[in-house]
Amino acid sequence: MGFFSKKVKTDTIAESLLGFFDIGYGSLVLGFKDSFKDKKIVIDAEKDKELLVVPMFAIIRAVMSAFGDTPQGKNIIGKFQHDIFNKYFKDAEEKNQFGELFWKRCDEYSKILNPDNKDIAIQFGQIFCNHFFGKEEDGSNLDIMMFVGSSFLNLMVETKKFLDEILSKTEVT
Repeated sequence: MGFFSKKVKTDTIAESLLGFFDIGYGSLVLGFKDSFKDKKIVIDAEKDKELLVVPMFAIIRAVMSAFGDTPQGKNIIGKFQHDIFNKYFKDAEEKNQFGELFWKRCDEYSKILNPDNKDIAIQFGQIFCNHFFGKEEDGSNLDIMMFVGSSFLNLMVETKKFLDEILSKTEVT
């Protein structure tokens, strides 16, 4: 059944979230290649993984916020992760390595996500830059910090709005 029927399947939602992911990841990559080209940043395989984490984490947090600890939420996250892992990583070892990195970053990023924190964007960006550049951020990349942190927040908020809209109009099965 489609999105505007009375029921929607978790797989359909997860597949839609892949589009959100592609937009979030694509904007990060383009931002680095175009907006920050004067910094001559080379995106190698390890840095690309750091970029992949950002939209993936934003979408998973939105699903967790919208669905809570429900079977539907778990199904959406499971399918979404499975599809991302299969799209970007070919062998099991690569998938396992990225999975370890992803959950490690999730733990780290989650520490700053609370309603009272007014500096989430800059703090998220700072954590990202620490890992992306492989050194403690010294303030020389404030523009990148704000770009990445704001991109994360925007994607998370817009994904949550999308999911809330689905939940208000349909039964998720």
